[in-house]
Amino acid sequence: MAVAWLVPAGAQEKEKSNVSFGKTQDLEIDLVTVPDGVGSSGKPVPTGADAKTSQEGRWLRIDVPFATKKKFTPEVKFKFFLEGYEVVEGEKGAEDTEKFVVLTGEVSYRDVPKGDKHYAGVFLSPSSMLRFAGTEGNVEAGWVGKKLNLRVEVLNQDEPVLVDLLADKESGPNGWGGKKNPDWYKGTPPPGANMEACAVLEGVLLPVTETPFWPKDYKRYPQLKKP
Repeated sequence: MAVAWLVPAGAQEKEKSNVSFGKTQDLEIDLVTVPDGVGSSGKPVPTGADAKTSQEGRWLRIDVPFATKKKFTPEVKFKFFLEGYEVVEGEKGAEDTEKFVVLTGEVSYRDVPKGDKHYAGVFLSPSSMLRFAGTEGNVEAGWVGKKLNLRVEVLNQDEPVLVDLLADKESGPNGWGGKKNPDWYKGTPPPGANMEACAVLEGVLLPVTETPFWPKDYKRYPQLKKP
């Protein structure tokens, strides 16, 4: 499946942008477990707790490569938007249903040195994974297979720089995104579709410092800047 990096009109000349995104094959979306040894001497998961929802469960990890041209960039701020499907619990014995939502998160790095391959990363926790992976069992595979919508913006540049995974498609597999629905990340449904605007949930995607992967993976990213 072709995956496109989208540079908006007016920003085609990459030499004008200090920050640029890397190659599609270097974009990483994976289901990962907590590294060995992390938490081994800490208190255990509470008795009776669902292991899938504990911090020891599987996390969704998104790492996007980027480059910087200046010797040092004081701050690079990213915002991630991810397609998700919130599970809606059925009432009075009815089956659970799902609804389209947009999951977002921001991460900032400071004093980023010139380099051709940095990474910006966010995570979706195990409990959020279960909440937003829908009822059909195919959303996790869609995330990892890069078949669902993902948008990443650089927020603090004079000219906008962004990536949109499905920008070269007519639409996403469930009708959201693509050429027919470029404003999906705002919760806007496709034109003419019998769909309601969806919720945009801020702060669901977490920086590495709010996960068990910190500080073990500190070398993976530039110096993080706290909000």
